[in-house]
Amino acid sequence: MALKLFLNWKQIMLEQLERGEKMGISFWPGLWFALAIPLIVLMYLFKRKYIDTLVPSHLLWNRVLRNIEANRPWQKLQNRLLLWLQLLVAALLAFALMMPFIWVKGGLEGHTVIIVDTSASMSAAWNGETEKDTHSSRTAMDELKQQVGKYIESLGADGEVTLLKLGMVPEVLLTREKNQKAIRDQVDKLAVEYGKAAYRETMSLAVALTKDDPDARMIIFTDEQWSEPADDIPFAVPLEVVSLRGAAVNNAAVEQFGVKSDGENGTGVAVIRNHGGSPVEVNLELFGDGKLLASESVKIKNGEAATVTFGELPTADIYKLKLATDDDYAPDNEAFAFREKGGAPGVLLISQGNLFLEKALQLAGARVTRMEPLSSSANAGDEEAAKAPETPKDRPDLIIMDGKSPAYLETGEWGRLVKEIPTWTLGGDGATIQPPNGRTMIFDHPVMRYISLNDPPTGTLLDRELPIWGKPLIEVGSKTAAYAGTESGINRLVFLFSLSDGDLPLRPEFPVMVNNAVQWLQAGRTTGLGRVVAGSTLEIPATVEATDGAWIAADGYALGTGAAPIPAIIQNESLAAEQTAPKLPGLWRFETKGADGSELPGYYVEVIAYPSESAMGQPKPLVFGGDDKDTNDSSSGTPVNGASSESNISIEAKSKHSLAYLAVLLALIVIIAEWGVYQRGRSI
Repeated sequence: MALKLFLNWKQIMLEQLERGEKMGISFWPGLWFALAIPLIVLMYLFKRKYIDTLVPSHLLWNRVLRNIEANRPWQKLQNRLLLWLQLLVAALLAFALMMPFIWVKGGLEGHTVIIVDTSASMSAAWNGETEKDTHSSRTAMDELKQQVGKYIESLGADGEVTLLKLGMVPEVLLTREKNQKAIRDQVDKLAVEYGKAAYRETMSLAVALTKDDPDARMIIFTDEQWSEPADDIPFAVPLEVVSLRGAAVNNAAVEQFGVKSDGENGTGVAVIRNHGGSPVEVNLELFGDGKLLASESVKIKNGEAATVTFGELPTADIYKLKLATDDDYAPDNEAFAFREKGGAPGVLLISQGNLFLEKALQLAGARVTRMEPLSSSANAGDEEAAKAPETPKDRPDLIIMDGKSPAYLETGEWGRLVKEIPTWTLGGDGATIQPPNGRTMIFDHPVMRYISLNDPPTGTLLDRELPIWGKPLIEVGSKTAAYAGTESGINRLVFLFSLSDGDLPLRPEFPVMVNNAVQWLQAGRTTGLGRVVAGSTLEIPATVEATDGAWIAADGYALGTGAAPIPAIIQNESLAAEQTAPKLPGLWRFETKGADGSELPGYYVEVIAYPSESAMGQPKPLVFGGDDKDTNDSSSGTPVNGASSESNISIEAKSKHSLAYLAVLLALIVIIAEWGVYQRGRSI
């Protein structure tokens, strides 16, 4: 049995040595026991040597005793089996006390923190290790799941795994889990996240998880495409990087795209960057409301960008630029632009008449339609609402209310119109106050650009509290005289005084102020809400009647991957003003509904992946920080405190297997053999 066990251990050691595995020593002080070897040799050197003598008569005993007494104790070391057995026992015991081990595949014990990278670049095609595998249907995320699965299979019975996801927000998926099926199930559920990845936050959390566990280890499965440095984060435990970076990564991206309308036509400008390692010829296709409008072909050197201009574009609500050239990363191959409403803004001026204001609006390029308010008596609210005029057939871009606002603006179709359109209110009804002094302060705001009021514009102000969304523009005697802000996504401008109460219309700054106000109020007049990064927060200008909503994939990468509708965030039985953008890039439409199920105005939004994830073709060494320890651990054979793909780290899981038991077993066998020799009664 002992011989069979010895042969098995011999076979294991030979296999490990063939694979280049190394043995190691855990307790070098055990080598002191090896001093027993020279002591044993010394004992044999000083051993007295006795000669077998035939004594025919007791008369010869005196002669024999004299010969023994004359024998010298220092003897020539002879070849004795008992000596070699004792030396072998001493050597084996010294070897056992040194706690030797060998790295073997599988059977991993202890606590391992596995960090899995789910950033946007992990959706890139996995090209394997050679260029022959380029344009594979597999992604880096698929490869990650496979490699983590191999690692899990090599866990020992007492191996524990903490699974940490590196995504938009660090997330601990499992804590000290031993069940391999539970770990594998969590790995299979992993999905790529296209927002800004929390690289530093995740690594800091990993450090915190292993702070009080010096025997733990960390393994990162990543493509090494990190947009944030982590070389200053100290690690107190071994850290291993399993690189999932493929070979010959090619990627061209639409870095910028926009269309500027000029009358009936428009001009499109795009910036295309080649992130790959070799020059590429890119084919561009420009669509307007789904129709192909133009196409271009451009050659771009690796690491450089090219600007492409498209002229004489017909009017469209949504423009789409697509790279018709296949590469390894699809989310940045498309970009969208929304048409700006061209022409002069239409202004609905509700006023008894203000020549200075009308002229200033016309100088600002606005088309002014003046409407006189109905009776403004305090007790005629119901009568006004009943006599409310019809809303304009042509929806205005701005509404300016000069003086007291008529009651019909707060109800019915007029109330809905006012809530959906930017407004500028000048004066109004209510209690008034007089500022304690004439000290005037101007705040930094687009409306007040190039404006310097040395004297107060009025001596009387409406006594109103500043709303939550309002930001002061003018203060007179520490009292707010004008404020602006965005209410439910709609720009609002309020002057707490009437123009007729002061000389502001006579000042040279007045036309400039009106022009600034018109430009700011109509800012963002597009068919869409612009561009946002996946998973970020944005403000939706939903009406108060909207009680439900959802994100619907309309075009681009999201539609191509079959993205399902995403319910909107609801607060207090109505749509929340702030919504979270979808986590898949592409063109999305935010659709809203009323309490009765009727459809309300919707909004288009372009969702993009975090731009830094596109630079995957420009590899940079992934370096991690460390403490004052050595950068290599001779006992573990794996890099500590930082490693990169250049370290040639194998993903094959290994564990220490002690050889001390084998050494003790062999020593026991030798002792038994020595006992047999001893029983023979003499040395051989």
